[in-house]
Amino acid sequence: MKKGQVATEFLIIIGLVLVVFIPLLMFVYFKTNEANAQIGEYQAELAALRLAYLANSVGALGSSTSLVAEVYIPPGVSNFSTRTVQHGGEVVLAMDTPSGPSEVVEIVKYPIANPQQLQSQSGWARFTITSVYNSTSGEATINIDRS
Repeated sequence: MKKGQVATEFLIIIGLVLVVFIPLLMFVYFKTNEANAQIGEYQAELAALRLAYLANSVGALGSSTSLVAEVYIPPGVSNFSTRTVQHGGEVVLAMDTPSGPSEVVEIVKYPIANPQQLQSQSGWARFTITSVYNSTSGEATINIDRS
């Protein structure tokens, strides 16, 4: 066996290994990006759900109740706001995903007194949720403010 033949066989084996592993690495890379996007969507849903759930709890506890909550806002959030809808409210979190824009909406049973844009920066954020009795309408309203 000659040295040139061993080197050629070695190069062929290395080439075949690379032909198999490069597509495999690309597949893993794309799946990782897809999984990270899915995790971001779950975190967005959790953030909206947590604020809506706590707002409902504060409203149920009665007037002059206040609560401070820390919520993680995932990367890719384009809009995080509250709005009033009929006799209640909504916590809305819109985000940009690889599959297009996505919006998570969670319902609050009580009217939101100050519908506003909360925060669109990613990271941990602290919110103060307060229940205030409205004597003119005879019902509690919810304030959600970034503290």
